[in-house]
Amino acid sequence: MTKKIFVLSALILTMAAGSAAAQDSTAAAAKDTTVSVVKDTTASATKDTAKTIALQIPPAPPTSTETIVVDRVVAVVGNKIILESEVQSQLMQAQARNSKIDKAQIFEDLLYQKLLVAQAEIDSVDIKITDKMVEDKVTEKLNRFIDEMGGVEKMEEYFNKPLAEIKEDLRDVTRDQLIASTEQEEITKDVKVTPAEVNKYYKSLSKDSLPLIDLQFEINEILIHPSVSKQDRDAVKKRLMDIRQEVLSGGSLFETKAVLYSEDPGSAVDGGELGMMSRGELVPEFAAAAFSLKKDSISEVVESEFGFHIIQLIDRKGERINVRHILMKPKFTAEAKVKAKAKADSIYSIIMDKKMTFEDAAKLFSTNDKTGKNGGVKINPYSGDTKFTVDALQQVMPADFYYIQNMKAGDISRTLDSYDDRGNFAYKIVFLKSRTEPHIATIETDYQTIQDMALDHKYSQAYDKWVKEKAQSVYVKIADEYKNFNFKFKGWIHNEYER
Repeated sequence: MTKKIFVLSALILTMAAGSAAAQDSTAAAAKDTTVSVVKDTTASATKDTAKTIALQIPPAPPTSTETIVVDRVVAVVGNKIILESEVQSQLMQAQARNSKIDKAQIFEDLLYQKLLVAQAEIDSVDIKITDKMVEDKVTEKLNRFIDEMGGVEKMEEYFNKPLAEIKEDLRDVTRDQLIASTEQEEITKDVKVTPAEVNKYYKSLSKDSLPLIDLQFEINEILIHPSVSKQDRDAVKKRLMDIRQEVLSGGSLFETKAVLYSEDPGSAVDGGELGMMSRGELVPEFAAAAFSLKKDSISEVVESEFGFHIIQLIDRKGERINVRHILMKPKFTAEAKVKAKAKADSIYSIIMDKKMTFEDAAKLFSTNDKTGKNGGVKINPYSGDTKFTVDALQQVMPADFYYIQNMKAGDISRTLDSYDDRGNFAYKIVFLKSRTEPHIATIETDYQTIQDMALDHKYSQAYDKWVKEKAQSVYVKIADEYKNFNFKFKGWIHNEYER
């Protein structure tokens, strides 16, 4: 039996313009593409006129051959298409996160997303999404996958692709998700909720509908890092310059030195290699040096917030580069550590003697630039607010978790051996500003939570209304086998030729 690859290749785009007949033009598929698009050249979409796209599937190939479908269009929303590969890719991502979401929900989410993206282009909302925003989000997703799957190799094995390809696949879908989210914010930007509406919403909820508020902590902190002398800094820079010279003279390989000496645990095992990255994914000082290099050349010593680096350029493709680096951090002396501990203890005494408030002491003494300026307030990076659940506290402050969980609201810790967000050693004093025990939400104790729920409810109503209106004016076509899903919004399925 012969085998051939059969590619679904015909998309016919037509413009709905009153009772005028639609005109089609065709375009040949490029050699390496899996889907070819034939665009209507007679008119373009406007705010009031939706571009109509009809999906046609070519006749089945002869039964004497085995058919492999590389990819195919399973839905069209406005001027946007959904490929089966998109559905499968997002299903795999959900399964990798152990999410309960099924294929039907993923497909409907994509329908919503494409509808939002199509309208965002008309409203020019899409221009608000920058490349850096996309790259930052892609990096966040990849790091989450790596953590949840237990490493880069396991992630590559799961997706059956190298890291660079997984990252590339995530880019377009991430951009669409950010555009859709921005358009959704536009839809709900004028939606507000009054105190009377909050109370009315709260009274409408059954007891079973009220959320369980987990144990939560609000924390302020003061960090005191042991000082690093100029001599210590110079020693690290000299060591890196010596390594650089050894590699340039041919006495050793850069990647070998990275495995032996780099203090970046994420890349050292890979010979210091970071993989393809954009400028926005790198800290500014590192990016400036890396993007100025020629292939295989090695930078001078570069200082960043992480420490000191030397960088070797492996490859560059446009505004994306792959580099190796060796990171070294200056080491403080035992004497510096003793001095830092003594300083932290004296600050603790000043606070406990009520000679200064914790917040004022944080502003004056803390060596953590992120929290010191705001009185030591610790922000939860997962939620963006000041409240930490037990899980979040374990993730963000693992060295301090077991001490903090036994503190009472208003307690101030003794000086703790700890670390900052970069993994650098520091002495820390913690003030537990509040501790909320687990309970069923009430409007008296959790007004903000109830208010957020009421506002989300109004957002949902406004968004549902928008979807119903747009789904009737924007062309939607769904492949037959996908029409059997139990959609939350029933308006997706209709006769596309009625409008």
